[in-house]
Amino acid sequence: MNLVDFVKERAKEFRNKVFLWEEKKSLTYREFDLVTDRLAAALQSLGLQKGDHAAVLFPNSLDTLLCYFSIIKAGGTAIPINSLYTPREIAFILNNSEAKFLLAAGQFQKTIEEIRPQLPNLNLAIFRQEEDHSIIKAVERLAISAGSLKAVSLSSEDNAIIFYTSGTLGQPKGVMLTHGNCTFSGPNIARAYGLKEGDITMAVLPLVHVFAVASPVFGSLSSGGTVVIMERFQAESVLQAFQNYRITWFPGVPTMFNYIYHAYQQGTYDTSSMRMGLSGGASLSVELLKNWEERFGAYILEVYGLTESTGLVTANPVHGHRKAGSIGLPVANVQTRLVDREGLEVLRGEVGELLFKGPNATKGYWKLPEETAESIRDGWVYTGDLAKQDEDGYFYIAGRKKDLIITGGYNVYPREIEEILYTHPAIYEAAVVGVPDEVKGEIPKAFVTLKPGQQTSEGEIISFCKANLARYKVPRQVEIRSELPKSSTGKILHRELRKAG
Repeated sequence: MNLVDFVKERAKEFRNKVFLWEEKKSLTYREFDLVTDRLAAALQSLGLQKGDHAAVLFPNSLDTLLCYFSIIKAGGTAIPINSLYTPREIAFILNNSEAKFLLAAGQFQKTIEEIRPQLPNLNLAIFRQEEDHSIIKAVERLAISAGSLKAVSLSSEDNAIIFYTSGTLGQPKGVMLTHGNCTFSGPNIARAYGLKEGDITMAVLPLVHVFAVASPVFGSLSSGGTVVIMERFQAESVLQAFQNYRITWFPGVPTMFNYIYHAYQQGTYDTSSMRMGLSGGASLSVELLKNWEERFGAYILEVYGLTESTGLVTANPVHGHRKAGSIGLPVANVQTRLVDREGLEVLRGEVGELLFKGPNATKGYWKLPEETAESIRDGWVYTGDLAKQDEDGYFYIAGRKKDLIITGGYNVYPREIEEILYTHPAIYEAAVVGVPDEVKGEIPKAFVTLKPGQQTSEGEIISFCKANLARYKVPRQVEIRSELPKSSTGKILHRELRKAG
């Protein structure tokens, strides 16, 4: 099935239920279908044809999703661009994706005009100005002769969206997700999370990342739920939105749960509607999970996915046994394996690289045939993540393959050390990386931030680790910082810490 038919089926099924909510603006399922038809028709009249790439450059907003779905309905492929990117990064994605169209917020017009000579493929850039109530008005101002939407023959194998994610040599790589990837993953996510028509979630994760589009948007679209769109994450604002919109489930990365936990004050916010937190994108410490669940009276469902999986590979069972620290079991119709360096499956309890296969798997990277062949072999996607399985089949992430620390011949997994650091009463955030050592090859180094009002020392933290870890796992160095580098989704950037050494 293609996404156009999928959206129309949902519009027919959930008709007058609110789908998207942004401050005082909302769209029902039927209104969303009609509005995106209208915008798609206008784009067609401006020359967008099947297979054309159209980029979208907005902060989180209703317009972001209207653009994605309208481009797809017109027969094109949506290319999200992070609104935090520099002009150089924006130019790279526009050129690499060969985008012919750009839909953007007015604040980026000057930037695009400055780099326009560097963009030979870009035929048309449309900006929403301050006086425009939405991107629709900006597009229709140019598309005077727009008629009704012309049907486009789209298959499940056609690209729907290309998400750019970090790649080798510092250049992002475009992960191609098809109509079939999206129409499979939406219902699969809804089932895995136990989503219902009455659920209300929040899209505060950047909508240029698959986690935000796959879980809250495609998951809600598949179940008849409502999505509240917030431009940026700020813990107090999110807690207020929990109360105002009666949010029932919240998808976020571990740093978000950490900030929310510490910002919450009993009696200030009514969060009684919350039944579930959904943690992905990075490992959540067991200590934080337990503290958060106790404070909010809502469980956290830990899941694992990546851009190449259209958002989901494994999840703790929402109606079964959830294991703290585990990323759960493979979701329906997705196969998994753990293999060693030679590609042989490892035994239960041993660490190996996590592979997956299924209808959620990307068909590859845009214009990168060699990387595609390296990462996808016989239908199996090599994730680069190291994991192990317990006797019940639950997976546990040990770390990124490239983050593995080999010290004096021993394998050290940063996640294990980080778990211990998070149990220290003074530590707020923690990350562990390997740094060069003349004798051992590498040694673990910990970077931490402290909770407000707390004090400790490098030596005290090392002593704490010695009491809880085998000697070869103990960080030889500890650096206390005011903050740790993070991505736009709030994930701690280990690669930046490795550079700092």
